[in-house]
Amino acid sequence: MPFARPALRVTTALVAGFAAAALLAGCSGPGLSSAQDTPKAHDTSSAAPSDTAATDDATPTPTPTPTPTPVTLQQGQVWTAQQVYTFNPNFSPDPNYAVAPGSAAEQLTKLAGVSFGWVNQTSNDKIEIAVAHPSAQNFDQFSGQVAGKSQVVPIDGAPAGTVSYFNVDGGVGTLQVFTNNGYWIVIDSKTFLEPGDSYQIATDVMGNLK
Repeated sequence: MPFARPALRVTTALVAGFAAAALLAGCSGPGLSSAQDTPKAHDTSSAAPSDTAATDDATPTPTPTPTPTPVTLQQGQVWTAQQVYTFNPNFSPDPNYAVAPGSAAEQLTKLAGVSFGWVNQTSNDKIEIAVAHPSAQNFDQFSGQVAGKSQVVPIDGAPAGTVSYFNVDGGVGTLQVFTNNGYWIVIDSKTFLEPGDSYQIATDVMGNLK
């Protein structure tokens, strides 16, 4: 009998210890769960800047479109009445003139340029003159495109740096001039069988564009 009391005390102590451990485990469980949830929420939010940066990098940056300088000259300023008379007194402004779709003149009008027509009152022959001032970024590009399908021709007395081209297509002779001050000139007519047929007009027009 004297040995029963110590055994009881040991058993009681063990039971109390297990109860305390269970109580502590029950209290720390939710706390640990909350601590584990918090980093997950943090990780989700920290991924957002990465996604945004990826989206921004995928968006292309718009490229500015070069803008031509508008030409505001009137018909009598592009080729004056006196110059027309000197060339051939039978020519006068064509009241029925219209830019032909798909023509070089139409391309110049789309570059904020102007285009006009003259008609021979005797033969009904027509002359067309168009003038544009492309952007500096596109000037050489247009000149190169014309050079690919035309013959380079020199115009006597043209300012240094001026380049001109001539070709005949469908019975219409066309002289295209790229001046040293940034203008693109198109002069065409069925009467232009040779480059020299349009040189006087080109010289007149270039002088008016200074």
